[in-house]
Amino acid sequence: MSAAAIVGLTSCMSQSPDSAGDPALPARPAAVDVGGRHPCELLDTAQRSDLDLRDGKVDDATIGDLPAPTCGYLGSDETVDVNLQFIPVPVSRLLSDPRAVPIDVAGYRAAETVYPSGSYPSCEVGVDIDDSTSLRAQAMATSSNLQRSGMTDSDLCARARAVVSAALSSLLHH
Repeated sequence: MSAAAIVGLTSCMSQSPDSAGDPALPARPAAVDVGGRHPCELLDTAQRSDLDLRDGKVDDATIGDLPAPTCGYLGSDETVDVNLQFIPVPVSRLLSDPRAVPIDVAGYRAAETVYPSGSYPSCEVGVDIDDSTSLRAQAMATSSNLQRSGMTDSDLCARARAVVSAALSSLLHH
């Protein structure tokens, strides 16, 4: 699994005005400091088991020459893999993608984006944790694995939401 292929999707989005004033989006309850943390530290053994994920592997990337600490998790069901990242992209920029839908994750505004594909569909959820950083989970699978398992793009989004919600909870409570 390579984070670089999917990571690049947000790096070429155009800048848009901040959507902090959008009434459809919740305000950020508090900024989350991720200094000194890595996404591979966020999900404990029980959470990974509940999320059908194996142990994480550091797979750090860069976006726009800035670090994007990344943890790659292979799915224990061998269908859906997940990348969990701190990306140097604000949610307002993620929401500028016309495919992005604003959602709420535990009271934090987030952007959910589906990337359907004939070979490697994915869904990503980026959560607004501070003015310049998002916590992002990307759930991805091959089309053949999705078909074989009976899963759809919406199942990928449900997995991405569950992973990012568990990671956010870990950040907020530790």
